[in-house]
Amino acid sequence: MLEIPRDITDPLGLHVQLAVLLASEAQRWRSRVTLEHAGRVVDASQAMDLMMLGIRSGEHVVVRVEGPDEATASAALGRIVATF
Repeated sequence: MLEIPRDITDPLGLHVQLAVLLASEAQRWRSRVTLEHAGRVVDASQAMDLMMLGIRSGEHVVVRVEGPDEATASAALGRIVATF
């Protein structure tokens, strides 16, 4: 399992556009991708689940990637998460 910790810096927090971008990328991989925020863990391939977390600017999240292509997937997801 690989982890990508990130503090959200976007002034709008984790908004719809970012959630859809992350979910789209997570769906491309065979590995399981989750996002944890404030003790809650959701499937990162589901944009609505990501939005339901209500993540604001300045809050901390951890994206976890586990599975057969986790190294490649985490590299791709890391590039996306870096824009948050």
